[in-house]
Amino acid sequence: MRRTIGLYALATGQTICWVGLYYSFAALLLSWERDLGWAKTDLTLGLTIAVLIAAVMAPLAGRMTDADGGRWMLTLGALAGAGALGLLATVTTRYEFLVVWALIGIAQGLCLYESCFAFMTRVLGADAPGAILRLTLVAGFASPISFTVGATAAEVYGWQVAVLGYAVAIAVLGAPLHFIGATLLRSVTPTSTDTTSVVSAEPANVKKAVRIALGKPTFWLMALAFPLIALNHGILLNHIIPLLVERGTTQATAITAASIIGPMQVVGRLLVFRFEGRATMLTITFISIGGLIAASALLLVAGVDTILVFAFAATQGAAYGLVSILRPTVIADTLGRDGFGSIAGWLAVPYLTGYAVAPYVGALLWAVGGYDLAVLMALVFGGVGFLAFLLLRALQAREAVNV
Repeated sequence: MRRTIGLYALATGQTICWVGLYYSFAALLLSWERDLGWAKTDLTLGLTIAVLIAAVMAPLAGRMTDADGGRWMLTLGALAGAGALGLLATVTTRYEFLVVWALIGIAQGLCLYESCFAFMTRVLGADAPGAILRLTLVAGFASPISFTVGATAAEVYGWQVAVLGYAVAIAVLGAPLHFIGATLLRSVTPTSTDTTSVVSAEPANVKKAVRIALGKPTFWLMALAFPLIALNHGILLNHIIPLLVERGTTQATAITAASIIGPMQVVGRLLVFRFEGRATMLTITFISIGGLIAASALLLVAGVDTILVFAFAATQGAAYGLVSILRPTVIADTLGRDGFGSIAGWLAVPYLTGYAVAPYVGALLWAVGGYDLAVLMALVFGGVGFLAFLLLRALQAREAVNV
């Protein structure tokens, strides 16, 4: 009972934090572009800086998780994010905008999925994958909440009111729920009898595990594949509303299509239950990356065809929903669970870097060749990531035969 309450408290806190600290950017991009009059490249640089800082913080967050479980890190990170959003509502210059997004990046690195998943793997051991799946089933609704509530509030009351609403929600609900959920989960002993899967917290063992992981080709293949997948999703997600509006789709339809992506992530994650035991997590991840490629192809040819636009949103959401939930499990299954927080932290650096530069790369591609070029390059990034995972599967299969 304590585990269930703790898990869903943490899941709700994560949902609120994702609503305000990440998806708010895509929800408000059109409002900022219209009201502030700044170039799209200037605006997207803000989110790029934020996620880059989160990437730099990932190894530190991993070490903090290995040291004490990460409860205070998750809580204080959420509070810091609320404060930064409060400052965002007051900005009047590009410089202020970028500085505040840098502060938001610190909060992202402390309290969003990377640190939360490492915390859950650390305290729950082999029980973590199922718990992470349930958490993301709830948090998958963050994007439609942010898109619909945030974009609507910005249109009616102004973007400053929308940002302050995000800040208040995180401070009053998100941070306390993080503390309550993490506290309850820390008090629960993993039910699995496989005690070897619980992450070691001994510093010497952690350093040894990291050295071993860095020496494996599979580590570097994941360090290549995950950032490319993040580029694909980050470009399409953060530009989806202006992309569709520029093509002639109504803003209401564009917001609806963007809102589908989050719930379809939940649907994708539910598919794990159906295929659990029938295929490895690596295989399911591989298939999901193929889904991202298919989604990019759909968007490339969709034009203003509403059916194809919604087909893209559904496919992109379901495919990325699987990739994002299975990534920590694939890392643990491939590289082991000893020192998982630190290993996952190091792998989070290139992944979050890809996610960080995605909005800015999308804006640059738009400036050069319009959104058709941006979608085409997202397709290319996904394709190269697919090839990297193909090689990763081959190496894993060979290692299994040699064991």
